[in-house]
Amino acid sequence: MKIPIYSGDDQPEAAQEPGPAFEVPKDASEAMVDPVVAPATAEPAAADVLVQELEAALAQKTQEHETTREQLLRLMADFDNYRKRTTRQHEEARQYATADLVIALLPGLDNLQRALNAAGQDLAPSSARIAEGVSMVLRQLKEALGKVGVREVQTQGLTFDPTRHEAVDIVSVPATDDGLIVEEVQHGYLLHERLLRPAKVVVGRADRDATPGGS
Repeated sequence: MKIPIYSGDDQPEAAQEPGPAFEVPKDASEAMVDPVVAPATAEPAAADVLVQELEAALAQKTQEHETTREQLLRLMADFDNYRKRTTRQHEEARQYATADLVIALLPGLDNLQRALNAAGQDLAPSSARIAEGVSMVLRQLKEALGKVGVREVQTQGLTFDPTRHEAVDIVSVPATDDGLIVEEVQHGYLLHERLLRPAKVVVGRADRDATPGGS
């Protein structure tokens, strides 16, 4: 039996054909065909870190906003108090700007009042005319002072008040009149609510040693 001998280029076609390719069975599932993918864990971790950083930055900015807001509210309150205080001081300065002038005029008022009292005690016709003229001047002067807030301290029938009255004498009175003003010696004056000069008065005092119903 002869065995055929072939050179490299003279191999039969069957020998040169490649072997059958790998075929996927028709009934194989898609899971068998899909390539295996490794789980991506790096990207979600980076996203969580970014969210945490943004939350921390937001919390810091929120705290800074609240701090600035509180500082602004305090500043506004301080400014409002300053404005009110300045307005009050300005109003007080305006109201009491004439205090020194009024105090300087008070002795003149006292002298006019004394002249009026003296003229009223003289029954001569000339004294009556003088009293009328002095009374008119005194009335006009008091009206002018009243327009700037000057008024007399009330005394008649009132209880002695050391904040507005000055006791120059004390007289004995019944128990029902104890502590009451009996007589006004000199007028006192107020400028708005500020005392310019206390009224000089005589105060009644009940006899503490008297025993009601005693023998």
